[in-house]
This record gives sequence, C-alpha cells and structure tokens, in this order.
Amino acid sequence: MPQSNLKVKQYSPQIPLKLIKPTQDKAFYSHDELMAFDVAATPWRETLARSFKTDKQLAQVFDNINPVDDAVYQVIAARITPYIAQLMDKQDPACPIRLQYVPEQDEMDVAPHEMGDQLAEDDMMPEGTSIVHRYPNRVLFLVHNICGAYCRHCTRKRMVSDPLNVISMERIRRSVEYLRQHTEVQDVLLSGGDPLLLTDDKLDQILSMIREARPDLKILRIGSRLPTQLPTRITPELCKVLVKNRVTLLNTQVNHPKEITPLFIERMSLLRCSGIMLGNQSVLIKGVNDSVETMRELVMELVSNGIRPYYVYSMDPAPGNSKFQVSYDRMLEIYHGIRGWVSGPAIPTFIVDGIGGLGKMPVQPEYVSKQMIDGQPRLMATNFEGRSADVSFLLADN
Repeated sequence: MPQSNLKVKQYSPQIPLKLIKPTQDKAFYSHDELMAFDVAATPWRETLARSFKTDKQLAQVFDNINPVDDAVYQVIAARITPYIAQLMDKQDPACPIRLQYVPEQDEMDVAPHEMGDQLAEDDMMPEGTSIVHRYPNRVLFLVHNICGAYCRHCTRKRMVSDPLNVISMERIRRSVEYLRQHTEVQDVLLSGGDPLLLTDDKLDQILSMIREARPDLKILRIGSRLPTQLPTRITPELCKVLVKNRVTLLNTQVNHPKEITPLFIERMSLLRCSGIMLGNQSVLIKGVNDSVETMRELVMELVSNGIRPYYVYSMDPAPGNSKFQVSYDRMLEIYHGIRGWVSGPAIPTFIVDGIGGLGKMPVQPEYVSKQMIDGQPRLMATNFEGRSADVSFLLADN
C-alpha cells in the first residue's frame, strides 16, 4: 500500500493523550540527566509522566535519532519510559531496545499483505462489549487502550493510543455481563492496551466484577508489558489486588536479555512470592532477537528467574511491521538452535497467529516423521544434531 493511502487516526485536540498532566517541565535535556534519574526511588506514575513522546525529545538525549513526520504519531503514538530509555544505547540506532521503541519514518511504508485488524478481533467481538471470543472456552477481555510505552511492532495499532477509542466502564460492564451469560467460558485474559496502567483501585474494581459474575472461572490472566517497560509498577499493593481477585497468571513480553535487569527481577519476584504464575510471550523481531545466541540467553535467563518462556510469536502483519519480519525458515533455525542446547522448561512454543481469526498455530520442525523407504512406510526420528533412528515399531497398532 502506498504511503499516501495509509489511513491514520483523526485525533481530537480536545482529548489529551496523557494519563498525568505534568505541572512543570519534566523533559530530559541530556543523557547524563537521564542516567542520573532514579527510577527505583520514584513513584511509577511520576516516572511515566517523564516519558519521551517525540523524536525531538529523544534527539536532545541520544545521538543518531532520525526525524519523523507528525503522521507517524497518528498511526501509533510514541511513549518511551525513562526506564526503557536508560536501557538504550546512546549512539547506536541498531540497539535492540531502540529498535523496539524509537519511531522511524519507514513505519509509514505498508506492505500489500498488512492490514489494520489482521487477526479479525473486531469480527469476533460481541456488539457493545470489549470481549474477543475466538476460542470455545476462553476469551480476550480488552480493558484499556493505552500502554506505558508504545512498541513500534504493536499488533493493535488500530486502537492503542487512540483517544477516540477509549474503552468505557459501560462497555466493560457489558463485557462482564457477557461473561455472566456465557458459562462455557472458563479462561479470561485481560489485555488492551495495558491493564496494569489502570490504578490499583480501578483494576480491583474490574477484577472484582469478573469474579462476582463468574466465581467458577478456572483461569483469570493478565497480559502486560508494563513490568518490562516500568518494573516499579509492580508494588506490594498491586500484588494484594491480584491475590485478592485470584489472578492465576501474569504474562509479560521480554524480547531481549537486556530487558532482564536487577530492577525487573526484583519486582517480578514480588509477584512470584504472591503465588502468581509468571509467563513470557516474546515476538521475533529482526535485529532484536533473531539470533540463536540471543534467544538461548533470553529463555534461560527467564527460566532462571522463575518466568516461563511461553510463546515466541512471528511478527503480526499490522501496518508498517514488515521491516521487523523474521522469515519462517529463520524461525525454524532458531527453534533448532535452542532445542537440545537449553533446558527443557526454557523451550517456548513458536507461534504464528493466523490472520483472519484462525488463532495461534505452533511452528514445529518435524523431529519425527513418516517416510517411504524402499516402498515401505517408516517412522524416522531425527534429533537436534541431525542424527536419526528408525522408530517404526510405533506404527504398529497393538
């Protein structure tokens, strides 16, 4: 799709895209000033208020920041928390953290196969709700459309950061009523935007509504990248809210070992000590984690800190994402490069999220396959080193 045909959001100047309105200038004017900022000692909402929001702000602190047109921010806004900014290389545009967050002009280049709602979530959303009911017994429940920081590879660019697409409490109430009526649903995943960007009180309200309507739910999950983008959001108070409402699992998104910092480990341990299971869903991103060495280190670091590497996704074809795309063949190479070389619990499932609402489908090399050898069906098993064994005895129906 040519750039001129790219549809962008029409923002209303009367609706500010801010969670906190700064009372004074809180910008950073040098790299030294940024690095001196104590994230751990600052309340998370105050840290969020000091986020970078434009390429011009970034250029005051970092070298080699390319200017972008304002139209880029109409497709998806920019926000980079000071914590994330401290992880970025000052000079290198190829820094794996910079690649995920710094806006670039080529985001406006949309490939023919890319689309706004590539996973057909809107088509599977019952009218008046913010529920996506794709699978028989589990649903996605969108509770927010704002994020702590905006990933340039976001799959929901059509809705996140859009002040005209705010999810109201009335819509959330209708969604809870949908859960009350559909007792076949046994697994609810809160997502957005980022649910943890809600205050403790608001999150408690929504979780309590769900538990009141469906006390029989087997699984209540939260998907949030905020622990990676601003670990100080994880507080003892938040943990109490999650425990009170029997939240089963929290999945975050760590894409590179640089994101596993001492502060991240410390705050995620609060969740672990509260009895919350922890998982991670990475996205394969060109230049960030598309190497065997990086993925081996990432999954082992996650497991060693009590976080299960759950999924590794191929890049969703949202508008402008083709620059990040990792090929199918490369996905298989990375899978081969970690199986047999890292501990079993550290091996995630590699996933293609099917366009048009097909759901998650695993990408697996064929370690065991049926073959015709000398005119006879044989079952051959091949390990990670390429060595094979004939296990045709498994073909027998005893």
